[in-house]
Parts: sequence; C-alpha cells; structure tokens
Amino acid sequence: MKVQIVLLIFSLFTMNGVAATKKVKPAPAPAVLQFTPEAILAEVLKKKNLELRPQLPLPKLNLQSQTSLKKFQDDIEPQWNMRPDVFTNAYAFKTNQIFLMDQAAYYKKTNRCIDDSLAHELMHYVQVMYQNADLADESLESEAVDIQTWFRETHCKLPPKALLPLIF
Repeated sequence: MKVQIVLLIFSLFTMNGVAATKKVKPAPAPAVLQFTPEAILAEVLKKKNLELRPQLPLPKLNLQSQTSLKKFQDDIEPQWNMRPDVFTNAYAFKTNQIFLMDQAAYYKKTNRCIDDSLAHELMHYVQVMYQNADLADESLESEAVDIQTWFRETHCKLPPKALLPLIF
C-alpha cells in the first residue's frame, strides 16, 4: 500500500513537473493591414469614379482576432437569414460593420493580403451606401471580386509565386 501511495505521489509530481515546464505555443501573429481602411476606401472610390462622401459614416471594422464568433453570428444572422458556423469576411449593411478574417496563414495560403479582402468588403459598403444597391443582386458579388482582384494586383506586396515545372 505504501509503495502504491509513493508511486502515485511520484506520478503526480512528475506529471505536474512536466506540465509546468512544457511551453505553451503563442498564438500566431495576425495579418496586418498595409493601408488604412480610409486609404483603401479612397482607392475603391477612385476605381469606381466616385467621390468620397464625408457625411456617410465609415463602417466599423471588426477583426476576427478581436471579435467573438457570437458577435459575428448575431450581427450577420438577420442579413443572411442563417447563423454561420464560422467567422468569415462580410459586410453587415444593417449595422454598417465589416467583419474581416485576420489569420496570416489564410492569406499566405491563398496568396492574398488582408487589404484586398477589406477592399472587397468596402466595395459592398460602396454598393449599399453610395449606389443604394440591394446586396441580394448576385452581380454585386462579381463586382466586389473584381475590385478585390484589382486591388491585390495593384497594391498588395505578395511574395513571388514559385515557378511551376513545365509539363509536356
């Protein structure tokens, strides 16, 4: 019995010692905007041949690393008529908020930058606030994708793509 107690105490001490010395891996650094939201909006407006309307409130920017999934769901559900399971990039026009993923690994994997995602969502803001568009119109998504691609190709500093081998 004494041996079992000693072994139990030793096991607990050893496990606690290991746990205490095990380093916790820090969360990866989030993606960081290269440009301010105001500068990105100015570029989007310029591309669309529109002038800034200072009287219009800018959308509030909610970064994923600083925003709970519940807040995202609560603000997007009335617009989408469904409760999303995951956080994604979106413009909530009813509350004039942009939700933006800021996971650096996502942007690296997709060879994109967080700024082009913001340009996409700001295009939706422009469609609603400047053009009185109805986001139910599916063609508006194509326009936002076009702006996003243009912004990425024009302004984002991305690492060069690896050369692919030629296949004959």
